[in-house]
Amino acid sequence: MVNVYAPNEAASRRSVWLELLGVRNALQGLWVMMGDFNDVRFANERMNSEFVESNAEAFNQFILSAGLTEYNMGGGNYTYISDNGKKLSKLDRFLVCLGFMERWPNASVTTLDRVMSDHRPIILSTVQSEFGHIPFRFFNSWFEHPGFLDYLLQICSTFSFSGPEDLALAIKFRWLKNRIKDWVKVEKQNKEGIYGGKKSRLALIENLAEERSLSDEELAERAECRNFMAELDRLKHLDLRQKSRARWALEGDENSSFYHHIINSNISTSRLNRLMVEGVWVTNPLAIKESLFGFLKHQFTEPMPSRPLLVCPNLASLSVDEASKLERPFSLEEIKATI
Repeated sequence: MVNVYAPNEAASRRSVWLELLGVRNALQGLWVMMGDFNDVRFANERMNSEFVESNAEAFNQFILSAGLTEYNMGGGNYTYISDNGKKLSKLDRFLVCLGFMERWPNASVTTLDRVMSDHRPIILSTVQSEFGHIPFRFFNSWFEHPGFLDYLLQICSTFSFSGPEDLALAIKFRWLKNRIKDWVKVEKQNKEGIYGGKKSRLALIENLAEERSLSDEELAERAECRNFMAELDRLKHLDLRQKSRARWALEGDENSSFYHHIINSNISTSRLNRLMVEGVWVTNPLAIKESLFGFLKHQFTEPMPSRPLLVCPNLASLSVDEASKLERPFSLEEIKATI
């Protein structure tokens, strides 16, 4: 953990960046650099204050070279305010290594109220707030596992529940989620075990190839091992690509560490640490959910409980039978005739 208080002069700050970079590269482990860096990264981090692009570029280059990243800051956009109250800047921040963010992707950085100092205190917290159940994420690659679709249709047909339809739907989703997760977990464990065996067998066959010519059976087994490993690696990359929400070309980058960084950045970006309610910052998860529920309820409430009627006696209208035909499912005969 490095506490930084950078000097005001740009040239002196750049020498500090070089010194910190040397210390960072000399020692392995998890890194947290925090404090007053006296510089900004982007133009929107200053208000009514001069933005020097060369200084920001040098600061960003130091962050990139040191392999550091930053959590989104909640509670305020700026940490420093001048004496006259006109100039604001984001000078204080936490910079963490990628390993730190991978270990605590749900960590949060929040600012506190400014009291005597012209800087806001900032807090990095790795304690995860409890916002309820984590949403279930379905991966498209699961459909490519042999037998998955048949298993899904089978368990759907065995579900039974007597009660209100909305409650039955919620319970059925939860019931399906648990069984799908169990099935996928067993399937992955089995394939990982086979993957390890295929990998060891492939290494053995290739070592034999250095001593003698391989037989047709050994060549076929080598090709089978390589195909199995390539297919499992492809499914893993499909999951990583879906997690990262990135859209790449068919032959795009397959650097897993890059995908993990994108995934953790998305988690950090989407995280709601605090919410301003009637001028007060609220951090309690229950209060945040109640406030969001009230806001959405107000948005979707009918503003006019009694609307005027449309009176047009000369308009043509559908009969009851014609209206029912619009909602009727297509029959097999209609589909075949259309095709």
